Amino acid sequence: METNLSEVTGSRPKRPKADRRRAPETGTRILDAAEMLFSWRGFYGVSLREIAAEAGVQLALTHYHFGSKESLFSAVIERRAADHAARIEAALAEAKSVEGSRRVRREAILRALIATIVDRALRGGPGWKNYVRLLAFVANHPQEEEYVSPFRTHYDHVIHDFVEALGLLHPEMEKLDVQWGFFFFQAATTHILVESGMLDRQSGGALHSSDLDTMADRMVPFFAAGFLGLGAAD
Repeated sequence: METNLSEVTGSRPKRPKADRRRAPETGTRILDAAEMLFSWRGFYGVSLREIAAEAGVQLALTHYHFGSKESLFSAVIERRAADHAARIEAALAEAKSVEGSRRVRREAILRALIATIVDRALRGGPGWKNYVRLLAFVANHPQEEEYVSPFRTHYDHVIHDFVEALGLLHPEMEKLDVQWGFFFFQAATTHILVESGMLDRQSGGALHSSDLDTMADRMVPFFAAGFLGLGAAD
């Protein structure tokens, strides 16, 4: 009969050491650090070395988990994309069921976009704050850049659905004018989400860039009225 060495010595068999490089929390720390730094300084303003330092890991681990900076940037965009896009689409679906005048329904559609994003930025936690700012940063940069491709993949169809909803609400408008109107609204939305502090300075401190809820409340009726200048009829 064979005797187990551990029974004789009273010691436990040694377990193989865990490979900390593969630990899920390591990849998460890298993603969190990249999300924060990219959101403030953009794709070209951040190095993998800086991301590793912020995450508290060795530089080699960023390559191990994500390969290139481009792949890491894509992973940051993709990590929250499905959830974020689904919430916006759900808000749009609810807005399309609103009854009332065309102005009321138009405002509901516009609010579905900005209110959902603002809620995530203000109440989703620090990670979501950085993610929303990062999306705004990407939206305000040249779209032919390769690093923007994950943004196009995950969010262009969402914008298409909003434009389509407005077009169905306003068949009297030229299709391109519907696109123009929503683009102006989208551009303003991405600008305010950066929270640059410009509003604070220009208003002498009376208004605040961080007061996104108030801005959303002001923007929706303002841009809903703007559609009238492009041919919408209430």
